[in-house]
Amino acid sequence: MRNSPVAKTVAADGRDHMKNLRWLEMESEIIVPFEAPRPGRQCLFMAAEFNLEVEKAGFSAAASAEQRYLGEHTRIARRLPGVRFYMVGRLIEAAGQIPDRLRIAFLAFDDIVALRAAYRSPVGVELIKDEEATIADARVYRMDATVQI
Repeated sequence: MRNSPVAKTVAADGRDHMKNLRWLEMESEIIVPFEAPRPGRQCLFMAAEFNLEVEKAGFSAAASAEQRYLGEHTRIARRLPGVRFYMVGRLIEAAGQIPDRLRIAFLAFDDIVALRAAYRSPVGVELIKDEEATIADARVYRMDATVQI
């Protein structure tokens, strides 16, 4: 990403008028592609930065926690009712900043009502249980958004 002309422009713009910026970069994988975006469409994004729980679930090594997350957890999350987009990634050092979490995930729903319904569904209940065994030190953001392109 740091070699992307778009990223460089966005970073320069931010430095011109904002302070205390935190630049995050990730190696990512799209689990559920964004449906054909329609300009003007509202959506709710949920982003979560987190570490993987190695000891609580009885993992013998970080590698097996990673395999469990990418195999089992993403398999459950991709089935959430109403999920419009789902991307996971490993945070990497960028602009001299070392991330304080290992991974990040982005999910998009139509709105907060759809997000709440998804997490109250049988799949959502299963996902919450899996999160308790898999995810540690989560930092969660919810963002109201409008598709522009």
